[in-house]
Amino acid sequence: MKYLTNFILKAVSILTIVAEVIFSLGTFGVIFSTIMMFIISGSDKEDFNKYILSSGNLTKGTLLLAGINAIVIFASLIITMHSLRRVVDNISNKQFFVASNLLNIKKMLISVSIVTLCNIFSMFFFASAHVSSLSGVFSNSWSQIGIYIIFVAILYTIYLVFKYGFELQEDSNTVI
Repeated sequence: MKYLTNFILKAVSILTIVAEVIFSLGTFGVIFSTIMMFIISGSDKEDFNKYILSSGNLTKGTLLLAGINAIVIFASLIITMHSLRRVVDNISNKQFFVASNLLNIKKMLISVSIVTLCNIFSMFFFASAHVSSLSGVFSNSWSQIGIYIIFVAILYTIYLVFKYGFELQEDSNTVI
């Protein structure tokens, strides 16, 4: 069982690195497309106006706001993956109830909460513009928000367990 656990922890650690890279590329893509929205000219600008702006109640300002929202979501996901990797690496090294794990779980909790709030904002934003999401990545449905809220609750419970374990570990270390 020990080998399987080590294999799974290494796999999760590698997957978090892959996810960080993918989210970073997504962030750069959003930044690039947001900047290009203001730079384009000629026939590209006409196509942009025809297919993007005139198809809904979107303006460059609303697209800029959506881009900023997407960047915040990507940044939060990058922080979540980085923190998860640090926790997994600590657990691989048999460091369970240490301050680093507690801090990283807290970062994950805050980051996932930010993703949830940004997705709620995105739902209302696209509803007010009377358009659907520009991306198929986020479904912007209440069931998805419910899943995020459940995930935040699970993370909070894990945080409390690690916090209690950390306090017990500190108490145990002072006794010995």
